[in-house]
Amino acid sequence: MSSRTGIGGAIAAALIVAGLSGGSRAASVVAPTFDAMVARAQVVFVGETLDVRSRWEATPSGRAIVSVVTFKVIRTLKGELGGQTQLEFLGGTVGEYRMEIPGMPRFRVGDEDVLFVDERGQPVSPVVGFMHGRFRVLEDPVTRRQSVARHNFEPLASVRDIGAATAPARVSSARALTLQAFEGEIARELRRQREAR
Repeated sequence: MSSRTGIGGAIAAALIVAGLSGGSRAASVVAPTFDAMVARAQVVFVGETLDVRSRWEATPSGRAIVSVVTFKVIRTLKGELGGQTQLEFLGGTVGEYRMEIPGMPRFRVGDEDVLFVDERGQPVSPVVGFMHGRFRVLEDPVTRRQSVARHNFEPLASVRDIGAATAPARVSSARALTLQAFEGEIARELRRQREAR
């Protein structure tokens, strides 16, 4: 992945979007609806995090830390990818220096996720809606049932709950949408959007 010369200008935008003021730590990124997320994403894939590396990068606004995350592509649900792909995010840790953007997804080796990705316009986060476009794949150690949870590990019961104006009722992991069902919903929404053109 090439160096992003536009990331410097995006730093200020990231701080504004993330709602940084007076020590605020919570992100104020509005969650897109499921259909908007599917439409906006260039690529949707199921992937496993293989590597996370942070480095300093020179930008027009000064030096910034960026993290390059390498994924094993398990399945591509929209767009085209090879067996591996890399995504670049603003923020990370280099030595004793840490740059943290509230709402930015953080990855660890071994994480498995469904990711909605849009890299147009040299984004601060290529994941649509910052953390909102990341859905964690969880597996029950006994039944091996794979289910889908939000970025914060809250089980997802329905795609209608994504970006809903009111907070959905909490559900148990046993009632969470399965990975297979979630992939089916993505495929259906892609068909619906193609037919609507």
